[in-house]
Amino acid sequence: MQPLKYLFHIYAPGLLVLFFFGLATAEETPPQQSAPSPHQEEVQSAQTPSSPASSAGEEAEARARTSFDVFTRKWMQKLARTEDFLKERMQIRQTQEGFVAEYTGYLPYRYTTIKLTQSKATPFIGILTYYKKTMRSVGKTKEQAISGLFEHAETSQVSEIFRYTEGEWVY
Repeated sequence: MQPLKYLFHIYAPGLLVLFFFGLATAEETPPQQSAPSPHQEEVQSAQTPSSPASSAGEEAEARARTSFDVFTRKWMQKLARTEDFLKERMQIRQTQEGFVAEYTGYLPYRYTTIKLTQSKATPFIGILTYYKKTMRSVGKTKEQAISGLFEHAETSQVSEIFRYTEGEWVY
């Protein structure tokens, strides 16, 4: 896997915003993006360790990467359950045309990136990127908006950073 590429910008004292760019697995690539070619995967997996120390580090990273995959799959399942909860408590507002009902949902696509740190207590951080969607229904009455057909109205990207401490991923 390629190393994490990031860009940061300090907007004000004490406010640091990081922008991360990572890779996705083929099965989790949204339709508008293409999956890496099989040849790229072969080249990346054909790398060999240069020393026993780097081999141990690569094994630790492989364990962290595998456990992060499991952790983020469970995290996405929690988000899916949250979507049901949010739908039951949708936001309803009145407009000039009638009523609008909205709730937040989540797309199933996720991207994960692992980054080595300088800390012995937390040797890795993991970045999970996924997408929130706003589901919206419009009706002349409140009841029509609530029971109407909900359409995907907006999408926004969310990135969460987790730490790998004592062999476990922590929020």
